[in-house]
Amino acid sequence: MKNPIAGKNIVIIGSGIGGLSAGILLSLLNFQVTIVEKNPLPGGLMRSYRRAGIDCPVGVHYVGALGEDEPLGKMFHVMGIPVDKLFARMGQEGIIDRYIFDKFTFDLPTSIDFYEKNLHNSFPQDAAALDLIMKNLREISKRMLKTSFLLNQGDPFQNIDYYQSLGEFLDKLKVSAGLRVVLSIPAQLIGVPPADCPVIFHHMVLAGYLFSSWRLKESGSKMADVFVKRFQELGGKIVLSDGAEKILLKSGKVAGTKLKSGLELPSDAVIADVHPKVLLELLEAEALRSSYRQRILNLEETEGVISIQVGVDASAHPEMTHNIYRLSTDEKGKIQDGIFYQLRRGNNNLNLVSIIAKSSYKEWNQWENTVSGQRGKDYEEKKQNLARGLSQKANEVFGGLKNARILDVFTPLTLRDYVNCPEGSCYGVLRSSRQLLKVASLNNIPIPGLCLTGQNALAPGVLGSILGSFNAAKQIAGTERFTREIKWEF
Repeated sequence: MKNPIAGKNIVIIGSGIGGLSAGILLSLLNFQVTIVEKNPLPGGLMRSYRRAGIDCPVGVHYVGALGEDEPLGKMFHVMGIPVDKLFARMGQEGIIDRYIFDKFTFDLPTSIDFYEKNLHNSFPQDAAALDLIMKNLREISKRMLKTSFLLNQGDPFQNIDYYQSLGEFLDKLKVSAGLRVVLSIPAQLIGVPPADCPVIFHHMVLAGYLFSSWRLKESGSKMADVFVKRFQELGGKIVLSDGAEKILLKSGKVAGTKLKSGLELPSDAVIADVHPKVLLELLEAEALRSSYRQRILNLEETEGVISIQVGVDASAHPEMTHNIYRLSTDEKGKIQDGIFYQLRRGNNNLNLVSIIAKSSYKEWNQWENTVSGQRGKDYEEKKQNLARGLSQKANEVFGGLKNARILDVFTPLTLRDYVNCPEGSCYGVLRSSRQLLKVASLNNIPIPGLCLTGQNALAPGVLGSILGSFNAAKQIAGTERFTREIKWEF
């Protein structure tokens, strides 16, 4: 969308963090905003769920860059979302993440300076390569702290070398296998293999966590409710249990949205906080050029995950202030297998171990045409067998889990049904070097009054979703007005 809209009425499809953030920003700019959500509760992957009296996270395990002068912290401030009410800073023991390999352990510390020191101590043979890597990381970090980072779709970077893949970059530097695997983990964290992950994405994710890393103080449900409350106190409206069926166009421009219930909501613009492929289902075939539609249909997805929530004896397993990654690699430093662990406070008797591992959508294609809760005995047996195997592996990391019991398991099919992501990926489309231009083109849908946010944003994760919301709000209001009226200063 090239020009700001003339009207005031906005419909947002989807109440994930991207949709709610866009709703808050446009409400601050005095637009009349209605969010429609197919589920009975708003919040998308933000919202946690309860098992055995414990809140189990879905999409928010930890986030970076929430400090007062850091990108996500600034955006929360602009929206009026209180960081200290929702999050606690990690790293009280000087560690954010512990990477456990077969032959060595590496700790991700709490600042860029300490990170550089740890790398040089662990890989002295890579000193020259590390000097260049850290120079680039500091340059990107510095630019991320500028307001222009928030105003330019998160992409105020001009150095073409930043868009080569991390794998290619490390090949040129001829780094050791050990350094390669340590540097590869932030790429794995956003679901993009190092051979495909643009250096810019890798460095943005890494810099974000090194600025500062944060966990929720309580639950994802509270985070979702705080976003909803902020949106509603600004005059926003939410329609629940009634998803969008069709985006209505008139003379090639957005005219409104028809809901599953048959209700039609007229509007001057629509923001689709949905997967790009789902957007196509909401438009008539002729609304977009066939080449553009095909470009979206051909987008590759990031890999899915299987997530296991395990209750453990709280007295034997107190909350850990850092996360653990257990990784297996080959002799060249390529990650062959990786599992994420987080041990959080639960209730008086049980604490929660969250375990996340890769799980291809294709592994579950036998049940592709089923819905949650109705997949049958074979599906449940496969889920539980995988969960038991991953729980056993966790015993090796934690030295045995006392009174462990599996509370819940979810697969790519679970996520697909919950947030309507075609292949159930937490991160949606693959932000790879190979399809970077395709993904970037989603920031400007060629229909006046229509914007995408959420999974289409250039940057990954929570940061990317909210940057996508800022971009959508800027398109609707116009850059000049958005920059003038949004309060950036503390």
